[in-house]
Amino acid sequence: MMSETATTYTGPLGSTIHVLRADADTIAELAAIDWSRHFRRVCLDPVRGLITLMSPSRPHEDLTGILDDVVDVAGSTLAGAAKSLRSLRLRGQSEPPGTGMEPDCTFYVGERARGYFAALRDGEAAADAFVEHTAPDLVVEVEVTHADEGKAERYGDIGVRELWRLHGRKGTRTLRVELLALQAGTEPRLLDSSQVLEGFTPDDVCEAVEEVRISPTFRERADAVARIVHRRQQASVRVSEEKAKYAAA
Repeated sequence: MMSETATTYTGPLGSTIHVLRADADTIAELAAIDWSRHFRRVCLDPVRGLITLMSPSRPHEDLTGILDDVVDVAGSTLAGAAKSLRSLRLRGQSEPPGTGMEPDCTFYVGERARGYFAALRDGEAAADAFVEHTAPDLVVEVEVTHADEGKAERYGDIGVRELWRLHGRKGTRTLRVELLALQAGTEPRLLDSSQVLEGFTPDDVCEAVEEVRISPTFRERADAVARIVHRRQQASVRVSEEKAKYAAA
């Protein structure tokens, strides 16, 4: 049964969000509707009993594209491979088809990315099967709203390793980033630096977003992110060397 009232509000980046509450059976039935014809972001979550429909704003979509570039370059450099799946719908193995969570950005990084490309070489059906049974390494929520309560735990239960939450506001370039380690059955854990992208920090993410935002060509965007990655790698080497010297002393 669906609740009689829907909550509609504007997100911090100007997106319009509609939130409805319904029981799990109703949400499973509603999954047969092609919601994507009317809304760019759709979450049909039978576990939380929520239907969330979003019409993203221009700043929201701008940040989504920027994060694709940032993680593609950083993941390829730091982990050897990266694959963006954009707004793929994610669900638990026991949840009804067509339901699920829809992050703003979704990525395989490292081993899972290589596994995806290996499956793709065997054909589209093999790639679809890989995605169906292999959770992403990293998801990003570009615009954090009231409807996101409990999302991090849901991603962890599905098998996602890490969540990035971006806190911004329409009309400004001020950005704050939270990196959360996820694991099924446990509370999300705030990170000082990414585990998926080997030491990439919230400040690195903010700097990369700003550099990519103002870079008109792909080469300039890639170079901007690569410079941040290289600096982070050098810093990690220095820390390792200092630890080795201290241990030797």
